[in-house]
Parts: sequence; structure tokens; C-alpha cells
Amino acid sequence: MSATAKPRVAVVGAGVAGLSAAYRLREHAEITLFEQDDRVGGHAHTIEVEDAGRVLGIDTAFVVFNEPSYPNLSRFFGELGVATRRHEGGFNFFDLDSGLQYGTAEMALPEEEVLARYPAEFRTIWSEARRFHQEGRKDFLRKRTDLPLGEYLDRGGYSAEFRYGYVILLCTAVWSVPAELIWEMPATTVIAFFMAHDEGGLGGQRVDWQTVEGGSVQYVRKALTAIDPKLRLGERVLSVTEQPEGATVTTASGAERFDHVVVAAHGDQARALLTEPSPLQRETLARIRYNSSVAVLHTDPSVMPADRSRWDNWNYGKVAVGGEVRPYVAYYMNRLHGFESEQDYFVTLDCPLPVREESVIRELHYEHPVIDLDLRTLQRTIYRVNEGTRIKLCGSYFHSKRLHWDQIGSHEAAFSSGLEAAEQLLRELGR
Repeated sequence: MSATAKPRVAVVGAGVAGLSAAYRLREHAEITLFEQDDRVGGHAHTIEVEDAGRVLGIDTAFVVFNEPSYPNLSRFFGELGVATRRHEGGFNFFDLDSGLQYGTAEMALPEEEVLARYPAEFRTIWSEARRFHQEGRKDFLRKRTDLPLGEYLDRGGYSAEFRYGYVILLCTAVWSVPAELIWEMPATTVIAFFMAHDEGGLGGQRVDWQTVEGGSVQYVRKALTAIDPKLRLGERVLSVTEQPEGATVTTASGAERFDHVVVAAHGDQARALLTEPSPLQRETLARIRYNSSVAVLHTDPSVMPADRSRWDNWNYGKVAVGGEVRPYVAYYMNRLHGFESEQDYFVTLDCPLPVREESVIRELHYEHPVIDLDLRTLQRTIYRVNEGTRIKLCGSYFHSKRLHWDQIGSHEAAFSSGLEAAEQLLRELGR
């Protein structure tokens, strides 16, 4: 390669991390973007449906963001000219077995009204939620929260009603993790999220939540136009091998040599791709776990409370199935995206209830990193994995440097890691 020629860079994975890296490198390298699926975007996955002679873009994974907690992504949207609209917060909890319901309005009630009007189960949840947010903030600042969430709640003497009627419901929505893994999460990560937002989490009303107008596919399309890569859709990468003067990407079509490669895949996928990982790459990727979630876009209201007046943007349900309490999330997309329609649209996450087959628009499978103490501890050194290598790694298993180690697993974390991988490559290229 001559001194003036642009380096050839392969980006493996066209989710938000890969798009971020490619966008940062677009003026400094010839970009080839590999994606095994037939579309670009990863968790920016909008299903466009025909509705009364128009097209509605409905998101199924990444839905909302806010500027304080998504600073790099927000700046990116600004540069691309992505249209957004304000998302009014609001949540509703409902127990399909007991009939108990409560939401944004009830959690904000004064104590005397709660004691006078509500059953014992809600009084317990209300009072322990208040205590959790007050004590959690103090414990976080005193560095007493570096332990699994389940252990933290045990030490605090929190009830089963609070755990299963509040904590588990909010956490499954934020991190898309199954109930059994929530107790492994670092208490500090959970508490930090609520400190950065409010007691309602994703359904909180004291945060300026935004959603992309027309769905997140709109930002993906603008990003692709800006990057203008050589796009290799539907081409699964089988392996990536580093050499002293470059790296080879192998697909079913054959092997191709590049000057550098950015692997913007899930950590377990990256682990399988690298044929000769460095000791640090091997050690880092060995510690990444993932879990799968099923999201269904549909029109069946049976997953919602019978009382339509209780429907909110974020609906957290629970029901006993086979003797086991099963929480799930039901996003009411009409309100989340702010569109009017005679048809109601829902996205349910890991819903244990049967949904009428004729109501299903799309069933989608997503994977998310398991956020435990091991992954959080790894954040202290994780960015060193990209120093001095021809192959850079990025994905939501990295944290956002601007927001410290507890911003893991989000769209912002993934975007920021792609940006950092590109910045590291540019520093090594002297650009």
C-alpha cells in the first residue's frame, strides 16, 4: 500500500457497532461491510407495515434513547439529520393472576394515600421501592454495591413481592435478560441505571426519551448513504486471520485480504471467528456470555390488561406458568412511536402467553450479553484488547467510555465501542 492510498478495512457485522466504526473510518479507508443477514442494522430492526394506506415503521429491539445516557448516539443522529420525536414516558405493572395493577401514577402517590387505598402487596412494593432507590443511591456512592443484585437484595431484607413485582419486571425490559439471570447482575449496574433515569426506568417520565421518526431503520439508511461501503449482505464470515501485514477474511466465496478488520459481532461470535487470537483477545472473549430473547410484533390485545385505560407505553406483566412466576414486557407501539391507528400494535418480549397466530406480524430472535460481575470487572481493561492489532473488536459487551463501566449492553455502548475501535485504528495509522 502506498503512502497516499487509503487502507482497505473490512467491517464484519452491520449492527450499530459496525456502522459506527465504518462511519468514523469512512473518509480514511475503503470500507467493505460484511453482514450475514439480508439487512443492515442489527438491533435497529424496524418492521414496516401497511396501515390504512400508509407505511408505519415499528421498532422491535432498539426503540428509545435520551441524550444524557446516549450522548455519542445522539450526536451521530444530529450529524445525520435523523428526525426524532419525544416519547412520553409511562408504565403499568399488572399481575394476571391476582389482578393487582399499578403504574406511574400509583408509584408517585403520597404514603398516606397508599396506606388508605391499596392492598398490602402494593404497600410493600411501594415502600420498598422508595427504600431501594434511596438506599441504593447512598450505597452506590459509598461503593457498597459491587456484588450480585440478588445478594444485595438479600442483605437489605427485600421481600419477594418487591423482587417479583418491581425489580424483575423493570430489569427484564432494560437489559432483555431472563428472570433467572437478573439476580446475577451487578447491583451497581442496576442502581446506576435508575440513578441516571428515574424510578420508572424505561417508563420514567423525568427523562427526555426520544424515538426515531419512522423507526430506527431511518438512521440506518442515512448512515449507509454517508458511509457508502462495499456492501456484502447475506455473506457470512467464516473466519478472520491476522497476519503481520494485514488480515484475511474468509467466507463461503473464498478468502480476501485486508489491511485491517473490525469485528463488530457478538463476543461469542468473535471468539469463533478469530483463528489466531492474541492472548488478550482470547482471554477477553472467553468471558463473554449471551442469552437469547424472543420478540413478537403482533396485534393480539390478550397480552395486555383487560382494562384498556391501563394500557401504557411500557407494560410489565407477570403470570404463573407451571408453578413458576414468568415476567414479560408488552410494548404498546402506538403510544411508544406516537402514531394514530385503528389497529393496536404490540411488541412482547419473552411472553409466556399464547398469541393468536393470525395476529403475528413477525417473530424475531435477539441475543444480548449477560451482564454479570465478571463482565463488569472486565470493563476495567477491555479496551486494551484493540491495542496494536490488525483486528479490532467492538460490540455491546464493551462499555461507553463517556459513561463508565455500567453502560454495558445498550445501543450507546455498542455505538461507542465501534467509535473507539475506529479511533484506535486511526491513531495507529497516524491519522
